[in-house]
Amino acid sequence: MNDLYTEASVKKRVTATDTLIKGGVIALVIILVLSGFVINKLLTILGVLGIFFAYYFLPMLNVMYEYVFCDGQLDFDKIMAGEKRKHMYRLDFDQVLIMAPANSHALDGYKSNPAAKKLDFTSLEKDRRVYCIVVSSGDIQTLVYFEPNDKMISYIKQKAPRKVSEY
Repeated sequence: MNDLYTEASVKKRVTATDTLIKGGVIALVIILVLSGFVINKLLTILGVLGIFFAYYFLPMLNVMYEYVFCDGQLDFDKIMAGEKRKHMYRLDFDQVLIMAPANSHALDGYKSNPAAKKLDFTSLEKDRRVYCIVVSSGDIQTLVYFEPNDKMISYIKQKAPRKVSEY
């Protein structure tokens, strides 16, 4: 049994957009509940429904990405609120053109393609080592950004040494 298997995960930074969404939902719920007591009971009911909505959906803004490399395939999963997992993308290294650090000049020709689809599975934190994988599936090119650990980079180099660039 010579399968290469490793996994890594990163927690996505809470962005200003996430904070605005949380604050907006909470403010709307408070306004609905308070105005419901003064104006109309229907607004109170909407406010209570808003509380349940906020309780269920706001934790979904807490996101963690998990990468699983298993013998030539790399899976990207999104874990919301620490409990709900959603499979986001799977790539096979037979379709990979190149994997390099995101700031590498080896990727310049691929990044300039306006039709390329971009997938970002990073933590959005500064000073992190972000890699980009260029996947070609027919005429469609996909740029996948992620933050692998050293073990994952090593295993990917073992599986596809000519497709991994360090520069």
